[in-house]
Amino acid sequence: MKKYILKITAFALAIGLFASCDKETVQFDNVNGQQGIQFTTRSYNITVPPEGSKVTIPVSVTTLSTSARTFQAVADAKSTGAAASYKIGVATIPAGSYEGTLVVDLNTTSLADGIAYSLLVKLVAPEGGSAFNDVATINYNRKVVCNNVVLTVTTDAYPEETSWKIKNALGVVVASIPAGTYGPASSTTSRGKVYTHNINLPNGKYTLIMEDLYCDGQADGTYEGSYRLDCSIIKHASGTGAYDCTEVTAFEINP
Repeated sequence: MKKYILKITAFALAIGLFASCDKETVQFDNVNGQQGIQFTTRSYNITVPPEGSKVTIPVSVTTLSTSARTFQAVADAKSTGAAASYKIGVATIPAGSYEGTLVVDLNTTSLADGIAYSLLVKLVAPEGGSAFNDVATINYNRKVVCNNVVLTVTTDAYPEETSWKIKNALGVVVASIPAGTYGPASSTTSRGKVYTHNINLPNGKYTLIMEDLYCDGQADGTYEGSYRLDCSIIKHASGTGAYDCTEVTAFEINP
């Protein structure tokens, strides 16, 4: 019986060896195989200053080469930013490396304040190769740089009581309107009258001080006046109605 068992075991081993020799072994070829390229980081949020900015997107490939390689990229049709606001470079892979970069230059041309844009950068598959993870999204907006502030004052029935001043970080008054400027005094016809002041302020920290001689703010018992300090889409200060003798608001120009 032992001889039969040995013969069966040997036969089974022979079949196993035959089967393993007949099976094809698949190996990844990182030199002669198909080139595949991808973005390794695919999402960015950028605020673009007046001087512009660069976004460096890392890319990787599946093969090695003894020479440097470049791969093309284009803006996908779903991009919302104006073509003048960006420039897409080429993906560059140094010799002997799997990794490289693609640089996108952003500028503020044709960008409006307060609007978010998106640029979808799409890799172009190399000839005979493929691209995967092939879209990188850059969400970008224009940095609001504003020095020309606008102070809007809407008066109540006692506009002569209202005054204001703006001080810089050193406490120096750089703009002001004294009491008695707005009018006509003590008149219901002054309710809702709007005064607009355009003021240029250098970069820095400031304080807006709204003042009322009667210490009841911009409220006459029936109607409430108001004020607001804006620069483009930036609201630096605002107020309405009664605020006693003074209302103080600190703000900064182009922090």
